[in-house]
Amino acid sequence: MSFSSFQVQIDSLKAIFTAQTPDKFRRTQLFIYEIFRANQLLVVPETNWQLAFTTAADNYVVATVPRNSFGNNYSCITSLDSFSRPLYIDGNYNTTVLPGVVASCLPIDGIRLSTLECFFDSKCILNLTSIASRRTTTIWIAKPLNASVPSIYPSNTLIGNLVDSLFVEDWGIVSNYSSYFASCAPYSCLYHYIDHNTILYIITTVLGLYGGLVVILHFIVWRGWRMYRKIMGWIQIAIRSTSTQVVPFQPTIHIE
Repeated sequence: MSFSSFQVQIDSLKAIFTAQTPDKFRRTQLFIYEIFRANQLLVVPETNWQLAFTTAADNYVVATVPRNSFGNNYSCITSLDSFSRPLYIDGNYNTTVLPGVVASCLPIDGIRLSTLECFFDSKCILNLTSIASRRTTTIWIAKPLNASVPSIYPSNTLIGNLVDSLFVEDWGIVSNYSSYFASCAPYSCLYHYIDHNTILYIITTVLGLYGGLVVILHFIVWRGWRMYRKIMGWIQIAIRSTSTQVVPFQPTIHIE
């Protein structure tokens, strides 16, 4: 395989891999999300449903009640995947103290619609930790992200887009044609091809056969003729020798 063909195949495999890998992850994520959405499962923060406890008069029934999100007349049950708003540190909805952090009916929606802007500010991280933790003191606080580190993703990129791209900056797929050739070089090659006989090929083949037959017949006929003459000569010599032999006369005497 030539280097150009090798590189074309590598580029094709890279394009397929970089396209299919995030798609598989997104399908798994969408499957989990649809389970929560279709079955209306109660999440831990109770942002979509909230538990309601009745009194003894109602036999202490525990029910789930749709939540009107964040004091509005909006119900997460009717439009689960379309509601979102900025997240505030307290009940004052007029002041946004957590830039880039979004609240939604499902926590996964809020995370996907949020950005990493807050995570570049240590004060914002501390405020976010105070909301997420129910403890009076914070045990661990994450360090802020370093804005000087080069990245293809700006700080206002949605976390959902980062997740869909698997947080990959560069796939870093490197090919080595020399190693490939050293490992896969064949020791021998066998190939077949179909070729049609041309007029020139037919003429040369016929002439070759004719010349070969002439040589062979000349050799056979000449050798055969010489052998025939030798045999006939031997026969004639033998006949002449037999005819010239003299038989001695022996008289016969009769005694009475």
